[in-house]
Amino acid sequence: MKDSLFLRNCAGEVTSEKPVWMMRQAGRYLPEYREMRARFPNFLDFVADAEASAEATVQPIRRFNLDAAILFSDILVTLPPLGLDLSFVSGRGPVVSNPIRTMQEVRSLTTFDSEKALSYTRSAIEKTKQLLPSGTPLLGFVGGPLTIASYAIEGQSSKNLLNTKKLFHSDPSTYKAFLELMATITGKYLALQADWGCDALVIMDSWAGHLSAEDYREMALPYTKTVMEIAKHAGRPIIHYANGASHLLKDVLTLNASAFGVDWRADLPSVLADNPKTVFQGNLDPALLFAPPSEIKRQTTEILNLVKDRAHIMNLGHGVLQGTPIEGVNTFIETIRNY
Repeated sequence: MKDSLFLRNCAGEVTSEKPVWMMRQAGRYLPEYREMRARFPNFLDFVADAEASAEATVQPIRRFNLDAAILFSDILVTLPPLGLDLSFVSGRGPVVSNPIRTMQEVRSLTTFDSEKALSYTRSAIEKTKQLLPSGTPLLGFVGGPLTIASYAIEGQSSKNLLNTKKLFHSDPSTYKAFLELMATITGKYLALQADWGCDALVIMDSWAGHLSAEDYREMALPYTKTVMEIAKHAGRPIIHYANGASHLLKDVLTLNASAFGVDWRADLPSVLADNPKTVFQGNLDPALLFAPPSEIKRQTTEILNLVKDRAHIMNLGHGVLQGTPIEGVNTFIETIRNY
C-alpha cells in the first residue's frame, strides 16, 4: 500500500497524477449491480450478505481505473442492533418505525457488541480484500453522528430535520444523551473497520448542510470529534465529507481529518487559496457526468489545473447519481489519467 496514489495524497504528498475514486461508485448506475440487487428484495439482507457486499464493492474497480474501493454497506447498520426497527421502503428510503423522541426511549435502547452484531461487515471486508487488485486501498465508512441520529429521530429522510432540531431545542439533555451514544457507537465501529482490514476511513455527514453554523457547532461538531478521537487510534487516514456544507467549512476544518470532501457548491479556487496546506477531495458536480464528453473534460481539467501543485483527491461533489451514463464516468476518469 505504500505506493498507493490515494494514500500518498491522503498523507499530503504532492503527486503529478491525482488519485480518483467516487462516492457511491458501487450502485444503481452499473448494470451488474442492478442485476445483483434484484436478488435481494430486502436491502438490509443485501448489505448483510458478505459475498454480495464484496462483489458490489469490487464491481466498479473491475470496470474503471479507480485508485480506491469503498466497502458496499450502509450508514444505518448500527440502528437495528440498538433495537430500532429499520426498513428500506421503495419510494421512501430508510424508515424507522419506532423513532427516538424521549429520554425513556434513549434509555431503552439495546447495548450491543459491534464485533458480534456487525460481524458480517468483517466478513465483507475480508472477502473484499481477497478480490481487490494488490495495492488498491479499501475504504471503510460511517455516517456522521448527526446524520445517523437524524434518521432515528425523524423516522425517515427529512429535508429540514424538523424533529431533530425540535428535540435539540426543546429537550437538549435527551438530544445530548442520544448523540453521545451514537458518537461512541459510530467511532468504535469505524475503528473496527480499520482493525478488520480497511486502509482508510470515511465519515459522511450527509445532512450537516441543513444546520446553521451556530447549530452545527452544538448539534454535530462535538459528536463528530468524538468519532474521530476514537477512530484515530486505528492509525488510518480519515476523510470527512459534509454535503451542502460550504457555509460550515471553517468549523469542519477544525476536525482532525486527513482530507476533507467538498461538494460542487463550494467555490474550489477560494477554498484552496484559503487553506493552502489542507488536503481536499472533490468537487465535480455529479450531474455533469450526464454532459457531453467535451464539457466533462473541460470542467474536470479546470479542477486538475487548480490542484496540480498540491495533494488532492479527485472525486465528485456527491455520490454517483442513478442513471449516470457509463461513458460519462469513463470520460471523467480518463481525463484525470491523461492530464
